Amino acid sequence: MDQALLDEAVGELRAMVALDGGDVELVSAGAGTVALRLILEGAECRECVMPREFLEQIALDLVSTRLSDVSAVTIEDPRDGPTGP
Repeated sequence: MDQALLDEAVGELRAMVALDGGDVELVSAGAGTVALRLILEGAECRECVMPREFLEQIALDLVSTRLSDVSAVTIEDPRDGPTGP
């Protein structure tokens, strides 16, 4: 996976989320999937940031136009609450 192209796509998403006071960080990438984490510390309005499902589709569009082998993007959203057992 071309890291520079991935960083470019994630940078575009970060700029969008930053407008609402949030941020996004890359967690992992491989096997056609990119995992991101939404960061909302410092966001004045956590609910103003787009919902996870919407962000995932935007991220997939941004990444897959640059990296055709990526078919899925997941975003860990702190608003979804704790995950796991």
